Amino acid sequence: MIARLGAALLALLLAPVFGCALLTSTLDEVPPTVLPGDEYEALFPYYVELCAVTQYRSLEFGDGGVPGHAVMYLKGACRDEAADFPSLRACRREATTRDDPEHGAGISVNRWFRNANWIAVPGTDLFFDGGLEDDAVLDQDAFDRAVAASIEAGIFDHIDFDPAYPTRSEERSLEDFVAQQSIATDFALRFSRSAFCSRMPVTEEMMEDIADYLNLVNAEYAAGNADYSWSGYSDNCVHLLRNSLAAASIWQPRSVQTTKLQQLANLAVPANEVINLADLGAHGPLEDGRDVYRTDEARDALLDFDWLPRRHGALVTILPVHEPNELFDTRGRILVLESPFSFGATRKFNRILFDPRFTELRPNLEYFRGVYADILAEGNEIIAGGFLPLRSLRYLRVTKRYFQYVEAQLAEVDAMLKRIAE
Repeated sequence: MIARLGAALLALLLAPVFGCALLTSTLDEVPPTVLPGDEYEALFPYYVELCAVTQYRSLEFGDGGVPGHAVMYLKGACRDEAADFPSLRACRREATTRDDPEHGAGISVNRWFRNANWIAVPGTDLFFDGGLEDDAVLDQDAFDRAVAASIEAGIFDHIDFDPAYPTRSEERSLEDFVAQQSIATDFALRFSRSAFCSRMPVTEEMMEDIADYLNLVNAEYAAGNADYSWSGYSDNCVHLLRNSLAAASIWQPRSVQTTKLQQLANLAVPANEVINLADLGAHGPLEDGRDVYRTDEARDALLDFDWLPRRHGALVTILPVHEPNELFDTRGRILVLESPFSFGATRKFNRILFDPRFTELRPNLEYFRGVYADILAEGNEIIAGGFLPLRSLRYLRVTKRYFQYVEAQLAEVDAMLKRIAE
């Protein structure tokens, strides 16, 4: 399990960055599935799920990069089939099961794209599972079916590839590219990788802002204003995903393609970003309204969207690599950027992962019901003690908005608990 991420750290690479180091970790065993069921889907119509997936390790084609890969799944934003470049649209209905065709879309960046930064993969089945049933054997036939299904779904329509992409085939074709450079990276992730994800419910308006940002990024490349130029250092899969969430005031953006010295402060590592989002959902600003007000993103999210990142429904999920598997080495390997003395990032994620308040629906709702109730119970005392200096209507408005928000969240949690008890 994830605890072995800390216990099984194999190599300390001699690459200090601001007092930190790169740590290569392995997983001795495939972790079990951690995934809320249809009760969760019925309660939350919109959520983002940021995932770090382990290293690609093909028995035929060799290994991918040690850092793994970052992807994101958006419930409530669907692939726009009518667009002439990879785009998102609002889903046509609120899905209550993961197999609904209007559930959402997976987002993945591929370094070999030229006229697009990312593609959208419709639905969880193709994105995570490649259409393969849990108890089926992943063999060459299953692999070929997934390649064909992705092409038939149109997810590579209007995409130009870098002609220099590595291949063992004499003839470069779409099928060749998908088989060697896309499957298990852009879709069918579990064919080769385990996914460690942070899921966070968002509002409809926030999902619109996230989709708009992603669409604008791809529109620039589709218009021919520039070719996408992937850089693991300054513009990788994580930068796009983080910045799309920043467009909805979830957290701060990370700059891309800055000077080399400035870019050191904007490194983006898949596992670290998932840990950061999980920690924000579990321990972000909420209980002290002063922290909400002083944190630019939290204040903007509260005032613009009636939303804060530390909230009910923010959970960690795990989807293990597919077994039985004839094509890939299923031993997981992932990289974390952290201090070699404290292993702080790994410890932080362990604390969240092994706490049912942040992995299971009912304990999560019951926990946040208590958090919200305590905030309201202490409200009068906090205001009297100077929760925010009430020197102007601006501060008064934020104070009132904060407590109105908490009241609404408590009412929503009570309704959700009643609903799942019926």
